[in-house]
Amino acid sequence: MSDGGKSPALPPGSAEDIAVLAAFLVSSGIGLPYQPPSYGPFRFLDAARRTLRILESGGVHNSALVNVRQQIDAALFAPIENMDFAELLESLALEMADGLRTMGADPDPDPDPDLDANSGTASGLGSGSGSEETAV
Repeated sequence: MSDGGKSPALPPGSAEDIAVLAAFLVSSGIGLPYQPPSYGPFRFLDAARRTLRILESGGVHNSALVNVRQQIDAALFAPIENMDFAELLESLALEMADGLRTMGADPDPDPDPDLDANSGTASGLGSGSGSEETAV
């Protein structure tokens, strides 16, 4: 499908971020047959985290989605041995659904991504400098 020669309406840097995300997904898929089974959910969580960061950097401000990203950050950098991925994924899926229901209707147009969306207190899960961390 041709776009008539017009560039897509993406924020600066988003196209590269999306291409890097796609490369991450492909390379993750290559490694899955040779990695422990728990790495599959881990890779999906990392891809979701990266996607949510792209949305945030593109100006999408949704407190539920920011909270999901913060929870994923905490999970990805915690010891994997004791992780209950099924429970975590179910909880995050419900919160993502809430975020999707409120897309475009979030009353806080410029939230601090380092604040916990539920309590308004610092979560201690900061997003760093904006550059992607490498996890596993």
